[in-house]
Amino acid sequence: MNRNQVILLVVAIAAVIGLFSLPRVVVDNDNEQAAEFVDETVPGGVVDHSSEVPEEIQPKIDYWKSQLFVNGNMQPENESLDSLMRVFMEINQYDSAAYYAGQFAERFNKIEHWQKAGDVYFEAFTFALDEQKISLLGSKAREAYEKVLEAQPSNLDAKHNIAMTYVAGPAPMQGIMMLRDIIKEDPKNMKALMSMGRMSIQTGQFENGIERFQSLVEYYPNHIEGNFFLGVCYFEAGQMVKAKSQFEKVKTLDANEQVLTAADEYLERIN
Repeated sequence: MNRNQVILLVVAIAAVIGLFSLPRVVVDNDNEQAAEFVDETVPGGVVDHSSEVPEEIQPKIDYWKSQLFVNGNMQPENESLDSLMRVFMEINQYDSAAYYAGQFAERFNKIEHWQKAGDVYFEAFTFALDEQKISLLGSKAREAYEKVLEAQPSNLDAKHNIAMTYVAGPAPMQGIMMLRDIIKEDPKNMKALMSMGRMSIQTGQFENGIERFQSLVEYYPNHIEGNFFLGVCYFEAGQMVKAKSQFEKVKTLDANEQVLTAADEYLERIN
């Protein structure tokens, strides 16, 4: 199996299991026909949608906006914001959900608001395809998380997500160094170990991937994605005995059908 096939397999299995943080392309934002939703309740508020709002969904958006904005003023109730965000995310318009979360954080300026804004901006970032939009959403996520880190310097989830915006954005090495610092501070950090392991596979550095995934499954023995990709790294590094044992372990875990099928395919190659 060549490197390109491995990367395709990583993407396919990641889509099945669920990745922690690298950009996932499920919405085509590079579409000249993409609609714009102009929020008249926020001066100058323009949210770039990757697709138009379905007709049956618009009333839900209108309702929750009316609850969030009263006489043009944003209300402090989290329920209205969360409900509006949920509607947008259900139709894969994470950029819109992020916009309102960011506006809410700007207005009420609490750490939990900035955390929420950072999380949804990061989610929108992972779904973006257009380079300009990736850059903008990554920058917005970092701004929100930096507010969090000012009050919570040990918030490693925020640090991890900032690192990943750098990895997939303007400064990959800066992001990698941040991930290494997280692992140094917290050797059991699942997200950082997973991200470093996946990047090792994507760059063909399978020995490094073995090291990261070994640590991951040592701390989290039943981690399905970690166990599977450890097997991939063993296989690509030519350590077939270990690869066979690893894929056989995957088959004992509570993995879905696609993962089990992929493990079987590797076992067929080994045998």
